[in-house]
Amino acid sequence: MKIIIADSSPLYALGVELVMGKSGITVVSQIVESFDGLQHAVEHVQGAMMIVVDARLPGLVELEALARFKQNNNARLLMLTDDTDVALMRRARMSGVDGVVAKTAPLSELGEALREILAGGTWRFNEKVSLDQWGAQKTRLGYALCRLSNQENKVLNLVKCGLRNKQIADKMSLTEHTVKTHMSSILRKLEVENRTQLVVALQQI
Repeated sequence: MKIIIADSSPLYALGVELVMGKSGITVVSQIVESFDGLQHAVEHVQGAMMIVVDARLPGLVELEALARFKQNNNARLLMLTDDTDVALMRRARMSGVDGVVAKTAPLSELGEALREILAGGTWRFNEKVSLDQWGAQKTRLGYALCRLSNQENKVLNLVKCGLRNKQIADKMSLTEHTVKTHMSSILRKLEVENRTQLVVALQQI
């Protein structure tokens, strides 16, 4: 089985390879640094594969894209994410990801998750997150929402309804480029990197 490690940090991806070696996993691995790179790598794999993907991978806009990888290529999926982002972990599992591991988890846990998923099983993350951590995250997001302009709030409300940029543009009588500009501003102010993380952030508060 081939393992594709999709992470924007080459050093972290190398760390995953080292954990695989220490865990007795002897497979061919490939490192990519973006979602486009992941798509290209998947197209050239014949046979079974496992994808270890960073939740913040550049270009990964929606978790459903990973679900399509799984469905179309019979791939095993392990997602690496931040330890306090429990909502994203839950949504990833609901989207078909076979396991989620926090990047701050012990190396032994990552190794166990890799072996379990390679064997056809699933890996459940640790949901124990302190109330202080949740409270701080909700407060930061709440203050950030207050910084949005009226137009940005309108765009955000339509995003919450599940509309894509073109649909939002039609509904607000704006160009798609203008909507994209508003989206970029919203992501920057809320300190999230993509649309998926934005939806998760809204669910948290």
